[in-house]
Amino acid sequence: MDFIKMLREDEDLSDLLCDVCDIEILPEFKTPQDEDEHLTYNIAGQTFAKAGSGSEYILLEDGSIGFWGSEGECGRIADSLKDFFEFMGNCPYWLDYLEEGEYQDRESLGEFAKEVFEEHAENAKDMEFDLPEAQQELADRLGIEKKADVVDILMRFYHCTKREPRFISTYTENDGSKHSGTGSLFDR
Repeated sequence: MDFIKMLREDEDLSDLLCDVCDIEILPEFKTPQDEDEHLTYNIAGQTFAKAGSGSEYILLEDGSIGFWGSEGECGRIADSLKDFFEFMGNCPYWLDYLEEGEYQDRESLGEFAKEVFEEHAENAKDMEFDLPEAQQELADRLGIEKKADVVDILMRFYHCTKREPRFISTYTENDGSKHSGTGSLFDR
């Protein structure tokens, strides 16, 4: 299924994705952020979506999905577009799940995920937005499964962030010195 094409052609679906996940699908692929040619990446790719913060989601040459954060974070977050949309649809505030210690056992991770989601669902209610209902609609329209238990999805995400080669950005200063990240979003 070509998720990107579907979202580009269906403005209502694209708006729903933005409402639930704060992801805007770009009208066409573009070159990833390079900060005036100071920023390079170890794996080539094309940006297909942005977050409200300016962060970018990048389809990497191996078919996996990379993330470049507006605060300089960089790493792989999904092994495929299908995994990416399943992850985003089920864990829309995914940056709040970056507590590495919670991934050490499935039970703790499940409790942690439930707490994160409940907090966001409650905050959404304050804005008169039914997050669980919107997530279900998004899942139905994208043809992905909305899961009550997101532990397996989070574990796939965790392992993806750790696999080699990691997706790493390198910033080159005007004086030629370089600063590279670790390629793991858990090391922020």
